[in-house]
Amino acid sequence: MTKHTPSVAAFLLFCVCGVPPVHADVLVRWDQPRVPSRESLGISSLLIPAANPEAVREAINRGYNVYVEVEAAQLAGFAPTSERIAGVVVNGAVSEEQLAQVRERLSSPGLRVLGQEERGKWPHIRLNWVTKRNDVLQVSSRTAQPWIENNAALLRIAHAGTPATTPLLRYPWRPITLADADEGPALENYLVAIAETGSFGGDLVLPLHEGFQKALLFGRPAARAGWNEIRRYLEFYAWNLPRQYRAMANVGVVAGEPMTHFEILNLLLRHNLSAEVIAPGSLPGRDFASFQLLIVLDQPGGEQLQSLSEFAQKGGTVVLANTKGPFPWHGGTPLSRTEQQVSYRVGDGRVVEVLGPIVDPNVFALEMRQLLGPDKRLVDIWNGITVLAAPYQEPDGKSVLVSILNYAHEPLPVQLRVRGTFSLVHYETPGQEPVLLPYQHREGYTEFVVPALRIGGRVFLSDEAGF
Repeated sequence: MTKHTPSVAAFLLFCVCGVPPVHADVLVRWDQPRVPSRESLGISSLLIPAANPEAVREAINRGYNVYVEVEAAQLAGFAPTSERIAGVVVNGAVSEEQLAQVRERLSSPGLRVLGQEERGKWPHIRLNWVTKRNDVLQVSSRTAQPWIENNAALLRIAHAGTPATTPLLRYPWRPITLADADEGPALENYLVAIAETGSFGGDLVLPLHEGFQKALLFGRPAARAGWNEIRRYLEFYAWNLPRQYRAMANVGVVAGEPMTHFEILNLLLRHNLSAEVIAPGSLPGRDFASFQLLIVLDQPGGEQLQSLSEFAQKGGTVVLANTKGPFPWHGGTPLSRTEQQVSYRVGDGRVVEVLGPIVDPNVFALEMRQLLGPDKRLVDIWNGITVLAAPYQEPDGKSVLVSILNYAHEPLPVQLRVRGTFSLVHYETPGQEPVLLPYQHREGYTEFVVPALRIGGRVFLSDEAGF
């Protein structure tokens, strides 16, 4: 097997290329009545509660684009104290119709009125997570794959519901110990939060702990050093590349109410299966050329069932869960049958019926991973049990972007395998110079090692080093 190292000329050509800046929004939430200068923080926007009008006025006077946070219960009577605010962010449950009414009532050119997705979780690794097997509670071992609280599935579901809108995540930071409550989030907690929304195509409200805000106001060295690192991540992920690319997926999760099956999608993405949420009504006429596996979680019927049969006829695999027959393929002899499932040959593909409810989404996700097989996965990761990957593709299909995120925030070498044979593998991470990585081609895949992934990074794979 030949190992390739791209030439310096190719490296220089790639580094000067670029895409139009499509900025991601990480709205830093500021609570203190005093506000540092815009030059001190090095950012252009702040989110300030409407209940803190003194800070709103000071931030506007200091040149910030100020977003005002308004409680949903007070939205109907809200009137901005200044016409110079950049937007309104609603805290609490609110409908799109209510947001539209506020936009119309305020009728200020360029004023943004945003709701928040409040079902998010503080992203972190949950230590010693507990599972249940045969009605017995079990605590995971230190060597087991850790449970990661993450928002990848939530962002996938939000994008499926409103593709043209970028969800704005808001979630509380929850301390693990009493000391954490006083000291606030560690620096890495902020960095992982920024990297996660930047990796999976979301926006974020980033609340700064009260102690951190006060330390920044007084310019304490440790606070300034931490803020400089946060700012590097803000700048890195401001290039909202997921909006420029197209999310890659070869696993479809067919569900009318995907939040009712949240853990299934969550565990599929946790095991780095590239999944997309598909509405059952969109099955007829849908192009499934890029899909290898369809997981159906709602009862199909009529044209939907016909579409699934056609997908299997062409070589795809259909998995039916929580569904009841009869189905057209029941007239044939099963390929296999167990107490848990039965499978049928349909044309060049197959249909697998899960006999009973999905009790353990993690076991189910691992079974789907095995069913897909190593030759049909878009991305494989070795020695990276705390790493999630999100693959994207340019619209012309010539290059691929893989955004990677290490929730353990400890530098480790990560070996990746990406479907496709590419001649250029370019890696970048916040605060470091971009590098070109050596790679190998193996059975239609490109394999390479990211030398030390601390938190977030991006890998660009391409066949040419042009603009």
